[in-house]
Amino acid sequence: MDKLNKVFEILDYAEFLAETESELFECQPEFEHYKTLDLQTEKPVCLIFSSDIHFGSIHTNIAEIKNILNVILENDNVFLLVNGDFIDNFEVPVPKLLLAGINSQILSPAKQREFYKNFIELLGENRKLLAVIVGNHEEFSGQNPYIQTLFQYQVPIGINRLLLNLRLNNEVEYKIAMVHKSRFNSILNPVHSSHRELTLYYPTADIVCTSHTHFPAIYTFPYPKDDELFDRILIKTGTFKDKDAYTFKYFNPYRVSHMSTPAVVLYPDQRKMIGFFRYQDAVEFVRGMSYDKC
Repeated sequence: MDKLNKVFEILDYAEFLAETESELFECQPEFEHYKTLDLQTEKPVCLIFSSDIHFGSIHTNIAEIKNILNVILENDNVFLLVNGDFIDNFEVPVPKLLLAGINSQILSPAKQREFYKNFIELLGENRKLLAVIVGNHEEFSGQNPYIQTLFQYQVPIGINRLLLNLRLNNEVEYKIAMVHKSRFNSILNPVHSSHRELTLYYPTADIVCTSHTHFPAIYTFPYPKDDELFDRILIKTGTFKDKDAYTFKYFNPYRVSHMSTPAVVLYPDQRKMIGFFRYQDAVEFVRGMSYDKC
């Protein structure tokens, strides 16, 4: 009976992935399927874009997880978006290429998934989690109890990618494209993947965030929309792993560890965005500003 239940658990998860993938890509090639989320606020909001936390790895900075969690819970109008690979989740068996990942885990994948579920419940109850992407590490396992938790709290979820339409006070709309693993990566320009996703698939997006390479960057520039130039923000998220051989080998030309979690401040009564390389600066900005409607 246990084996039968295990088989059906995997089948149910595979069915979920297939249905979600079909939904996400039904509007190819522009990927303009999106989910809408409404927020009522009189003050600017701070969106923290985080990914590749890899909870469960011995290299993950646990103190930084505590810091970002406290900041989100203790400050009004500060929200989190997770762009994939929250957990390390190396299951056995895996290809020999991933054995180093298995050996560097200090918690079992089951414990990692349990923590992720609790993490989502905590932020979900406080309405602090705006969107979650299922990254390649989450897909290593057929058991993902946090998926139902996301549905329970009505958190928008995407498999590798999602276009979120964030509406403030039912007036100002911001389109946010989130892609965990893009095929457009450059060691010379970290935001190249976000730029290509914008030009090829998400031309209406105000913010494009890509991840996976663990090397953070943020860039603001004008891009055409409705025959006018509008500022767009391109983001590449970093990682919470202090010593990350993966990044050093493939994507980080400087071979030094650098953790940074970018954030964007959005205004609720006009289309105005301010990007920050470090979320701490964005939170300090929102917390310290006196805001009068223009």
